[in-house]
Amino acid sequence: MASITAVFCFLVGIALTGYVGLLVRGELVYHHKSDVVAELSDIRAKLELEISRAVAHGLGLRDFLGEFQGGPFEPDDFRNIATELLETNSSIRSIGIAPGNVLQAVYPLASNESAIGLDYRSNGAQWPAVERAMRSREVVISGPVDLVQGGRALLIRIPVYPARFTSQPLAERRYWGVATLVMDEDKLLSFAGILPVQDDLRVSVVSREDGGSTETLLYGSKIPQGADPVAVPLVLPGAVAWELLAYPEGGWQSAGKQVWITQFVGSVLALVFSVMTFLLISEIYRARSIALHDPLTGLANRRLLEERMNQLAAMCERSGVGFEIFYLDLDAFKPVNDNYGHSVGDQLLIEIGQRLQNQTREYDTVARVGGDEFIVLTPGSMRQAEKETFTARLAERVNAVFEFSGTHIDIRASIGSASYPMDAATISDLLRVADGRMYAQKAKSKQAVPNLPKGGVPQAG
Repeated sequence: MASITAVFCFLVGIALTGYVGLLVRGELVYHHKSDVVAELSDIRAKLELEISRAVAHGLGLRDFLGEFQGGPFEPDDFRNIATELLETNSSIRSIGIAPGNVLQAVYPLASNESAIGLDYRSNGAQWPAVERAMRSREVVISGPVDLVQGGRALLIRIPVYPARFTSQPLAERRYWGVATLVMDEDKLLSFAGILPVQDDLRVSVVSREDGGSTETLLYGSKIPQGADPVAVPLVLPGAVAWELLAYPEGGWQSAGKQVWITQFVGSVLALVFSVMTFLLISEIYRARSIALHDPLTGLANRRLLEERMNQLAAMCERSGVGFEIFYLDLDAFKPVNDNYGHSVGDQLLIEIGQRLQNQTREYDTVARVGGDEFIVLTPGSMRQAEKETFTARLAERVNAVFEFSGTHIDIRASIGSASYPMDAATISDLLRVADGRMYAQKAKSKQAVPNLPKGGVPQAG
């Protein structure tokens, strides 16, 4: 029996050693992928910014071209605005104007003279994108294409549908022609920081057609067949289905001294320390979870929240893309504990955390930072209307009646938001701004409900 027990303990120890090795390898791969995703997110922000800027310039040009609906188009008339567009966006290589789908003006004209008079309808390579823009009445991004003048470029097709009168519906407007912005591939990739191989990473931009089953390499270097790259989607005008992919030259980092130490010590001392190893690993994971997560709700705690805010702030310095926080505090939470007991109050807090997570995206962060205080962190900047809509959606979901063991409790929450870096230059100041706005909202709510029962929460059921 002693021998069998000894062999069993040894085998359990070896199995635990192998399992711990897998966990450590998985953790190394996870952190490696997380670092690469952060790098890709920086590249994505720059790409989206540069292409969106070019599209915005093109939409301004479309408004200018709308003035020619009633008369002939003179190529020289748009030279000044074209010059200004090229000066404000170095990635734009040239601009073409094609009334009736016939190219009549190109700026700069040098080295582009032979393109004048090109009828897109007779050009099999360019007509599909122009026709799609004409039929959809939306911006269409195509390419990259090889240019006759040399190099490769991304083509932004902007259909022009002038309005004959104010507020004329787009569907009733007549097609005038198309404007084309040619974005230089080298300058665009240089601006975004995409190199064939950078920091031992293969980075590429791919398009996905047919629901994602067909992948076409657009920029960067090809990812090896069968690799497991990380990917982040590119959000571009015209519903372009592009993704950024990255994969290390030597594969994901899954080996290191931690792995070898774990396996060596586990193998040698398996018989004696198998149980201790299991308890130690369990304690490590428990301590790690406690250090970064709220033990009641399982949400991120203040430490993890501030770490992610600091990461986003550092990224903002490089990309200019900020983030939003929404500070939420429950109104009159103490009477819930007093009237129903702390167990009901705990269940209420858990429910609030779940409700907030259901209203946020996977890469948003929901954190519990106090007794009944929560913060929602959303990467990326929002316009005021978007913030108001998001805040209203959070409030509507959180304020739903809480049901527990036949008890119905009305919930009210006050929410204050703040934007980085618009509202504050530091994380601590940003939290103070959001906290102040939350308390201002709480004060307004108290004034709006003067008959709220003192020391209690409105109840039903």
